[in-house]
Amino acid sequence: AGPAPVVLTAESLASLPSVEKEVSFQTSKGPSTGRYKGVLFWDVLQANKAFDGLERNGELKRTFLVDARDGYSIAFSVGEIHPDFGNTQLMLATEVDGKPIQGGIRIVVPGDKRGARAIHDIVKIELR
Repeated sequence: AGPAPVVLTAESLASLPSVEKEVSFQTSKGPSTGRYKGVLFWDVLQANKAFDGLERNGELKRTFLVDARDGYSIAFSVGEIHPDFGNTQLMLATEVDGKPIQGGIRIVVPGDKRGARAIHDIVKIELR
């Protein structure tokens, strides 16, 4: 978020407001549905002061890249998750159906029809 990396764990995310959402999407293996619990990535950015010192609406120029352990990567724009603009409720989920997510934190994008952006085994999120 700033000059030093921020390490995200289930424990560090527990201090932020939690959200739960029923999420369904299509995968290459068929439909997937679950009740995910975690935090909004927007709240993580705000808690880590990711946009402090930027000019008015400067955060709308920013993107973030999510990398998985297997090399899979997806890019998002900050504008699509900003509450005043796209307001996509992108979650960093730590639980599904009341159980901890295997492999740690998972990105979940409620409303996506396909699961290509529901990244698991996240190793890095880079704000650009």
